[in-house]
Amino acid sequence: MPGHLLASALLLAAVFGFGSAFSATLGSRLEINTPTRAALVPLSGVASVGLITLVVGHLGLLGVWLPWVLALAGLCLLVVRRQVVATLLQAIARGATAQARRYPVPVLAVTVGMAFAVVASFAPPSRVDEIEYHWPAPLAWAEAGGWNDSPFRHVDGFPFMEVVYTAAATHGSYAAAHLLHLVTLVGLGLAAGGAAQALGVRGIGPVVAAAMAMPVAWDGAYAAYNDTAVGAFGAAAVAVVLAGRRFWGSVLLAAGLLSIGISIKPTALAAVGLVGLVILLARAWIPDHMGQPLANVLKAWVLLGASALATAAFWSARRWYYTGDWREPPAPTTDDAMSRLPDSFDQLIAPVMPFVTGIVGAQEPWGGRTSLVMQIFLIPTLIYVLWFKGEALRRFATVVLPSWAHWVVLGLVGVRTRFHIVSWVLLVVGVRSAVESAQQRWPQAGRWLEAAWSLAVVLGVVDVSFEMVRLIANTWFGGAA
Repeated sequence: MPGHLLASALLLAAVFGFGSAFSATLGSRLEINTPTRAALVPLSGVASVGLITLVVGHLGLLGVWLPWVLALAGLCLLVVRRQVVATLLQAIARGATAQARRYPVPVLAVTVGMAFAVVASFAPPSRVDEIEYHWPAPLAWAEAGGWNDSPFRHVDGFPFMEVVYTAAATHGSYAAAHLLHLVTLVGLGLAAGGAAQALGVRGIGPVVAAAMAMPVAWDGAYAAYNDTAVGAFGAAAVAVVLAGRRFWGSVLLAAGLLSIGISIKPTALAAVGLVGLVILLARAWIPDHMGQPLANVLKAWVLLGASALATAAFWSARRWYYTGDWREPPAPTTDDAMSRLPDSFDQLIAPVMPFVTGIVGAQEPWGGRTSLVMQIFLIPTLIYVLWFKGEALRRFATVVLPSWAHWVVLGLVGVRTRFHIVSWVLLVVGVRSAVESAQQRWPQAGRWLEAAWSLAVVLGVVDVSFEMVRLIANTWFGGAA
């Protein structure tokens, strides 16, 4: 346990140092709202740890010294940028305090859930994919001192989270790896809050809580997986282009965030189209974006696409260098592998599945539970905005239409709800904007709507807590629970 605590402390210090300095500096220059800047702290910190580890591994210098140097470098950068970092942290603290006072139930529920998640992160690896390749590959690379043709599947190309975990593997600390993934769940929720604030939503706390408290995002977040991280970087890219007041700087930052997401998993290529659609619809419907020339939107699409293709080319070339193959060999023809591929009927019903799973959930291949917030509010808010139209429909559609398109396009290739986390997070944003519109239209119903939202978040946290409690009990109490 002391070794896990030490490695975790070092790498989280590095994440906080790099991330807060980056977010405070660039976020202020791009005039990005506070929730989005808060999201960039864990996400840019994790990206910095991964990029430095990637370079060190290519130099063949991986070793136990790496977390120490990462922590020292991050904290030195923090000291250098202490004034702007202090300003950012004060703004985050003020915003968080205000939201906690106004919406105490969902904020407290998720805070308590995160405390359980931190404890559960110290349980040994137990998930199948984590045991088979997400964690063994980093251990092997750390032992070898650098990168090589790994015998573990899915890690020779697009392995960015495994690269991040390698920093933890130099100390043999699976707990540190778990926590590095867990902080991306925080980034995911805060990115949803940033996008929501850019659309005029006041209840940032309820949005952050609802975006986090869904099993599809939470269940793998405290393990050495990668799906939560992919969703977090995609959601952050959307938040940046909606919240940033400097168009080209925001587009460049979004391209960088998408590149990190693609580096984790190539399914994130679909998020490039999602972000491009958000930029286009925001130009048409959101006041702060309406003056943007259409030519700039088209140029932004080219920039995002070129960045994505360059990222895919880099990791494909790297795979070829190590393995002699440009892409992942075909998966064995097993029942599980076949269930990942949509058949003709799956493709036919793809457009309606977000609404079906939003009500009742589903088993694989479309399955993976989303959240009670979606199950309760998605269809009613859809009916609401279609009936009243106007600004409520425009704000709702700015994020929901791209999310729906992302679901359909990606669903034609691979049907796993966890591949669509960014879609569900943005659906939460759209639904909340419609709920607040309804609260303004019918003030007498406002408290009931808020109570229903809070209850759904609480039950969502309870839902995701069962597995965490089981892990904690098995690890420290011999399965007493």
